[in-house]
This record gives sequence, C-alpha cells and structure tokens, in this order.
Amino acid sequence: MSKTVGDILLGVLDDLGEAELKKFRRKLCDRKQEPKVRRGIVEKADPVDLVDILTRTFTEDGALNVAIEVLAAINCEDVSKELTEFKKSYFTAQGSCVTSGDRMASATGPKKMNKDKHFVDHHRTALINRVSQLDPILDRLLDSKIITPNTYSDVKANRTTQNRMRELYDGPLKACGPKGKDIFLDILMELEPFLISDLKGE
Repeated sequence: MSKTVGDILLGVLDDLGEAELKKFRRKLCDRKQEPKVRRGIVEKADPVDLVDILTRTFTEDGALNVAIEVLAAINCEDVSKELTEFKKSYFTAQGSCVTSGDRMASATGPKKMNKDKHFVDHHRTALINRVSQLDPILDRLLDSKIITPNTYSDVKANRTTQNRMRELYDGPLKACGPKGKDIFLDILMELEPFLISDLKGE
C-alpha cells in the first residue's frame, strides 16, 4: 500500500480541529493502560509530533489501536471507523487475515511455529512488553472460559500491563494447554493484528 500507518495517522490528526486535537491529547494521557503518555510530552505537540509520540510509545502495531480507542472516546466516531477500515485493509495487504474464518490454522501458520513451542510461548517476552489492548483481551478470555472471574480479578490487580501479562502466562496460560493458547492467539490476532504480523515476520 502506498500509505503507511504514520501517513494515515498524520492525515487523521491533521483533519481534527484544534478543540478536538486538545481532547485527543488529554484522553491520550488519561489512558489507564501501560505504557502511559505523560501530559508534559503532548501538551503542545502538533499532529507530526503526536504521530511520532504514538509510534515511539506504542510501536506502529499499537499506535493505530490506541488512536482508534482515543478517537472513539472523544466522540470522533467517523474518524475512528475510518482508521479501523484502514487497519483491516492494511493488515490484509500484508498477506494476513483479520477475520476469524480466515485465521491461519495450518502447520505453517503461527500456531505451529515449531513442534516444541507454541507461538505465544515462543514470543512470550515480546508479547509481555508490547501488548497494549490487555483489558479487552482479558474480557475475551473470560468470555471464552480460559480464565475464571477470580483469575480475571487477580490479573487485573497488577499495576502494570507487563505484570498482568506475566501473571496471565504463569497462571491460566500455563494450565490451559495448546487449545487455550490457540484461543488466546486468535484473540491477539483480532485485537493486536499489527503486533502479531510483526512477530510472524521475525
């Protein structure tokens, strides 16, 4: 595709009015999930600076998801949907899929990277450090019965996303076996598509 993630983010932020841009900066700093953006860094940031901050803080994988989340929170639904559509088309253009029916399940897909280690185990450190959408991931895991309400509360009790991910790995993911890890990977592919695409290319 001719447009990169940075290009599309810059175009979207450029189109926001000053009042909306101010709301975007404030909501970006108000996010509860790690990594957090300090108010002082974005207070006077223009769209170019904001794109740089987003991609440096969350990587390109997470920057798009965070922008979609923040835009929706400030009631810029049209722009949020535009970014969501771009995410789908961009990810598909990378040769990957975003719908559950198209997810890779073959022996050459990410789930079967090698016969000894599951994809989510192989990339444990990267996932712990780079997942940005952990709250909705936990919600999906609870709905799928991979974690119990008690485990959900225990994981959420950790202060940082990284510590929550470590508890998730050391507890339910260790206990649930390959099928549970497959479900976890399916959720990651849907909510963190750029991250998974990047890890598959390593």
